[in-house]
Amino acid sequence: MIDSHNDRYNDFEDDDFEDDQFDREITRIPQRTPNKVLGKSILEQANQYWQEIGEAEHTLLIQSLRALATQESYFDVLADQLDQPVDAKIANDALNLMHFWTLIQKNEANPEQFKLLDLINTEYFQTELLQAFDELEIGDLKGQRREILQEAFKLYQLECYAGCIPVIYAQLEGLLTDVLIAQGYLKQSQTKFVDVYKIVPGLKGHEIKSLWHKAKIATELNRYFAELAPYKMDSSSTVTMSRHNMLHGTDVAHFNQERSFILFIWLFAAISFMSTIRA
Repeated sequence: MIDSHNDRYNDFEDDDFEDDQFDREITRIPQRTPNKVLGKSILEQANQYWQEIGEAEHTLLIQSLRALATQESYFDVLADQLDQPVDAKIANDALNLMHFWTLIQKNEANPEQFKLLDLINTEYFQTELLQAFDELEIGDLKGQRREILQEAFKLYQLECYAGCIPVIYAQLEGLLTDVLIAQGYLKQSQTKFVDVYKIVPGLKGHEIKSLWHKAKIATELNRYFAELAPYKMDSSSTVTMSRHNMLHGTDVAHFNQERSFILFIWLFAAISFMSTIRA
């Protein structure tokens, strides 16, 4: 739903935006062929592994996810996705989790004893996320964002989840903002962001105010954004629904390792896809 309080904000009559900047035809941006195994390639390989996984290993995976659901219900969503017939369509974040499950099997001496939540602390998880990040084509904030992501890793390792979670929520939105600016879908003037193609209706001065607005614009840039869990602005996920209250201090019940883990998987999924968007 569009925020009803947009009228509280000033129009853009005094800003340096010409009317014809908002009358251009929307140009949808295709994905580029990546040099590294990113985005679609990761999902295809993960899906292939999932189809061929042995019964004992599959049972272990599902049991691990169900056990974690006692603290974070979204693990049940992931388990349900990965406990379907082999010809079913699997959600993006579940396939990205499956990708890292394969790396656990390859890199850990005793994968059956490995604790799934420890994945974020591994060198191979952090390396893959940062390699995908390095492939992004975004603006001047890229170096600073990389440092923030590295700090998020440290917060997770230190079990400072009340610090880690807001950082990842913020970067999920910040990275989306950077991509939309880089692709010409948003225009920034000081602290204001303008919907260049007038995609979101009813906004005073076409000023973007929320993640919901940015997610709607992103699906016009590339429709696959609608498949990414952090940008689904609906009630399908408690991780999304509780975001606002957690960041504004009214929900303090979900600052835990399980929520942090989910957000890191979402972050990788988002970055991995964004890294395939060409300028």
